Parts: sequence; structure tokens; C-alpha cells
Amino acid sequence: MKYLHDNAKAFYFKGNNIGCLLIHGFTGSPAEMKLLGEFLHKQGCTVNGVLLKGHGTKVEDMEQTTWKDWLSSAEVELIDLKHKCDKVVVIGLSMGGIIALNLAERFNIDAVVSIAAPIKITNRKVYFARVIKYFKKYILKPEKKFDEDVKDYCISYDRTPVALIPHLLKLIRITKRRFKKVKAPILIIQSKNDKTVRYESAEYILKKVGSQFKKLVYLKESGHVVTLDLEREKVFTEIKKFLVEINLLKF
Repeated sequence: MKYLHDNAKAFYFKGNNIGCLLIHGFTGSPAEMKLLGEFLHKQGCTVNGVLLKGHGTKVEDMEQTTWKDWLSSAEVELIDLKHKCDKVVVIGLSMGGIIALNLAERFNIDAVVSIAAPIKITNRKVYFARVIKYFKKYILKPEKKFDEDVKDYCISYDRTPVALIPHLLKLIRITKRRFKKVKAPILIIQSKNDKTVRYESAEYILKKVGSQFKKLVYLKESGHVVTLDLEREKVFTEIKKFLVEINLLKF
């Protein structure tokens, strides 16, 4: 199998009995979660960076998948991590955040971190994708501008298959209906400068989940992929702080 880049492959860092499952976004790859994974491993955690089915190789591979495949990819890795670790935290970016919340509804996990999870999407055309797909196969993605030192982590498809957008929307719909079943402590991170996901998405999640311990952190300068953007160190620090607050990590 040919990958877009070595960093597009799944990764695993063995550490202590606290496991962190990291889930990337729609059309993305584990690369966008790898710096966070390295940070958490330095804190002692065991880290599993999931590669969702159809991602990280070529866009034609993704076109052969559905939302069930993406969810199943993460579910299999979660079950494996639960067998290896006493405590498990699920952390997802964008669609990965939706998948993380879905897993938190159905599995007994110790914490969940939702980063830029899309409840409300800025581009309203996505809601007409069922029609648009008959006229347009792909939507080209605008080039992302990140610091030079993270360019090898900005690994994703350069286009979005329009026919798969309804699958993303269905995954969101199915998951949000059962937010009250999310009981694990939750950290929600969202940038107000996100041009992909409307920042009100974070407030919706905060209001609807059934967790007793829930926390929302807003960013101001980052775009959508906050794990690689200007405030990535703040993102990492806030996640560590959250895990300390719920007694999974120590300073």
C-alpha cells in the first residue's frame, strides 16, 4: 500500500497504563494528530493514532468507503487499546471528534476530547451534496498555510469526494441524537477563527452531552486543524491540564 507520506500511517507509542486513542478528520490522516501523540507520550501515555479506512493513501480508496467504515476503524482500535490499558482517553479532531463522541456514547471510557467537531458547517453547500454530486465529483481544498516546521504533518487529500459528504452528515446526525449518553468527562476545543466549522458547534456539544465534568476552551488565532496551527502548544497544554483535573495525569 502506498501512503501519501510516512506520517500518514497509523502510529503507536507504548507507554504506561493510560491509553490515548487519537482520531484524525475527514480526508485527513494520522499525521495531523502525530505531534499531539508525541506530546502525550512524553507525559507517559500509551498512544494509538488511528488510520481511518480509505484515508492516507489515495482519494479513490476513500471513495470505496462509508461512514460505517470510518467508525469501525476507530472502534476496533479502541477495543484493542482497552485491552492494553487500564484507562482510556479518546481524542478526535473534526470528524474524528464526532467519532470520539460516538464511541463515548457506546463504550465505557475515562475521558473524551472533542476538537473542532462539526455540528454546524460553515459552507452551506455541503447540505446539498446529494444533488451536487451528480454535477461535481470533487471539491478542491484550499491550500493550508502552516509553519515550516509542521509541513510534514499537513498530510491530507487535496480534494473532497462530494459523494461522501452525505456520509459525514449522517454520522453527525446519528451521533448528536445520543449526546446525553456521553457520561465521561469531556474537554471541547474550538477555534473562533475556524473557517470550516462554526464555533457554535462547541456550545451545542457542551449543552447536550450528559457528562458531569465538561469544559470548553476557545481559541482565537487558529484555523480548523488546531493540532498543527499557531495555538497548537495551547491545545496540548489544555489537554494535559484536563487530564490532570480528572486525575488521569499528574503535573
